[in-house]
Amino acid sequence: MATTSLAPTKVPQLSRLQTYGIGAALIGLVLLALGYFVVGADQFFRSYLFGFYFTVGLSIGSIGFLMLQHLTGGAWGVTFRRMLESGAMLMPVMGLLFIPIALATFPDTSHAMGMHHPLYEWAVPDLVNPASEHYDPVVHYKQPWLNPMFFTVRSVIYFVIWTALAFMLRSWSIEQDRTGNQAMAARMRMLSGIGIALFVLTVTFASFDWTMSLNPHWFSSMYGAHFMVSSGLMTLAFMILMATQVRQTEIFEQHVTIKPFHDIGKLMLAFTILWTYMSYSQYMIIWSGDIAEFTPWYIDRTHNGWLTLVPILILFQFFVPFFLLLSRSNKRNLKTLAGIAGFVILMRCIDVTWIVLPAFHESILDVSWLNFAAPVGLVGLWIALFIGNLQRASLLPLNDPNMEWLHAGGHH
Repeated sequence: MATTSLAPTKVPQLSRLQTYGIGAALIGLVLLALGYFVVGADQFFRSYLFGFYFTVGLSIGSIGFLMLQHLTGGAWGVTFRRMLESGAMLMPVMGLLFIPIALATFPDTSHAMGMHHPLYEWAVPDLVNPASEHYDPVVHYKQPWLNPMFFTVRSVIYFVIWTALAFMLRSWSIEQDRTGNQAMAARMRMLSGIGIALFVLTVTFASFDWTMSLNPHWFSSMYGAHFMVSSGLMTLAFMILMATQVRQTEIFEQHVTIKPFHDIGKLMLAFTILWTYMSYSQYMIIWSGDIAEFTPWYIDRTHNGWLTLVPILILFQFFVPFFLLLSRSNKRNLKTLAGIAGFVILMRCIDVTWIVLPAFHESILDVSWLNFAAPVGLVGLWIALFIGNLQRASLLPLNDPNMEWLHAGGHH
């Protein structure tokens, strides 16, 4: 292909959305800071962890799909490449936003910040002190892995790996767009092959560390895979919503047909089924095993009002999107697809609520208003920065060999 490069473009719809993101960030983060003094430090950090875990899924899903599209090619990948790069490039920001969680893990630091106990139960010193009346032999046994310093070091490693992958893929993609050097495509594909393996390992351990360890007695080998699939589903839905903001731009009208959106709709259907399979399989394995150390996690989430979220997730996270996405016409209508995508993101928030918050609140009625402020503020900040990244380069990588799939119709 001939060398083609477009200067960064300003899309009015994106600029407007960025303003909304900044507004949401200000409102959410101000309320979150206010809650620190009104509700207390313990609830502040619990809500912050909830909001962080929901928000980081967008960056994790972005870098995962970015590498996947480099490995598979196809029209869908090249259409959403810049969006995926923009989301992945926020990894260092998410790393900085993780600092409060890391600080709240150390007993001395958490006490200095006004917390009664560290954010994680396993970080309470009395639980690993054999002389204490609160001594927990299970937590003590896991102390070589579950301790504040190693927890923090592992998280730093995760973010360093994710950031390095994101920056290399982005810089090579921009260089290809600028120079037309087709060797960049092979280089990005080779890195993505290695990166996918690192991605699976690091995301699995990150999910184990950040939320599965909230109950140090419980574990599930499917937990990490469930988090990856959930993050991927939310990212696909978000990309569809962003596509509605750029669909009418000159570059998209010139190069992009409806087929890439149809492909993303099919991927959303596949990930909806995969999320359901993993959620159901994890429950059935634990239920059929009926082992005392495994069942409390589900007991906490099926009592004191938390059970009300389960039929909501079954109906609206699976059945409604599943049957709507079966329709070919729905997947080829961007407005309809965007409506389904918005619904999916809402359900993702409810799912994360059901996974994380019962570890902090015995009853659903005990949920604090800070739990709503945290995701609003952090997601608003993420969107504002995401759009800033997106508008720094051409909306499509015009010199990539995969652009031919758009012009030829493609079959991936």
